Amino acid sequence: MNHPSKRLLRLDGLRGVAACIVSLIFHARILSGGRESPLDGLPTMAWFQAWGWSMVDLFFVLSGFVFAYRYLDGWRMRAGTTISGFAGSRFARLWPLHAIILVFTVFVTFNFPNTTWSNSLLSLLMLHAVLADPTYTLNGPAWSLSVEVFCYAIFCLAAISGVRFLKAAVVVAMVFGAYSIVEFGVWDALIGRGFLGFFGGVLLRQSMEFADRIPSLALAPLAALPFIIVPDGAWLILTIVIAWPAAILLALRSKIMEARPLIWLGDRSYAIYLLHIPIYIVSWTILSGVGAHAPMQWLIGVFATWAIIIFVSDILYRRIERPCQKAILERFGSRVSNAPKFAAAFGGD
Repeated sequence: MNHPSKRLLRLDGLRGVAACIVSLIFHARILSGGRESPLDGLPTMAWFQAWGWSMVDLFFVLSGFVFAYRYLDGWRMRAGTTISGFAGSRFARLWPLHAIILVFTVFVTFNFPNTTWSNSLLSLLMLHAVLADPTYTLNGPAWSLSVEVFCYAIFCLAAISGVRFLKAAVVVAMVFGAYSIVEFGVWDALIGRGFLGFFGGVLLRQSMEFADRIPSLALAPLAALPFIIVPDGAWLILTIVIAWPAAILLALRSKIMEARPLIWLGDRSYAIYLLHIPIYIVSWTILSGVGAHAPMQWLIGVFATWAIIIFVSDILYRRIERPCQKAILERFGSRVSNAPKFAAAFGGD
């Protein structure tokens, strides 16, 4: 864990699993047209259908953990990291695919009332979760990208400013995040959720000397906590600060999490996460048009849609996401050469 150039493959695998839960299972409800889906009858699937959205909070914790791993030396920013390099690396990693899928989303939702020039511009600039009602977000899951960018900026500025600033930022951000969830509720505290998860992830990474001594037998029930106490309202705080950190620690100890299929999904998780809503909208339109309402018809539609999402995500990852990232980094290489080229909660190195 002391070599920031080494990729955390097991966390890539965890990210791939989480992306599939929130993107493929939780949002599969879109294809049911608001009706009960066949998946609701399965115990584990029923939980994912109801609470799979909490995997986004796992993304935040993963991001904070990986940023601390890559960028921090103790509580200080690693030597050679600059604000411009940090920002350039983040832009190259996140924005190109976001912009391309946003264009596709606007095309798919052209007649939707929320598809306006102002909302499109906010989404393009990744400011939609900060300056606008998140219900206006054109590509729903992209709200978390906006929140992550906000976390990135605070992390970078605090880390470069010094140890005391970073430690203060971690404490203040987590307290603000927990307060926001209690005071405003889960869906009106999006920035707070991001703060609590991201900086909780930073704190977890910085506490690994202690965390490594916690036995796996103790971590397992902690990671399962959301299945016992569902992450509803203020209970989400326990999921973010206890369950998801425990899941990350278990993943780091589990060789199965670096199995090739999971790493493959982890690499494409960013594309899967951004692409699935517009694809679901298209599939729902088609299924509704042909009158596919029976449970078996619905299941066939879901499986076909999953296959399309994964297939197209693979193409986007290989043909758009990585080439665009490489081109931007090469074009502005002198400005971002000191910035680690990784993807935090989404994608690969």
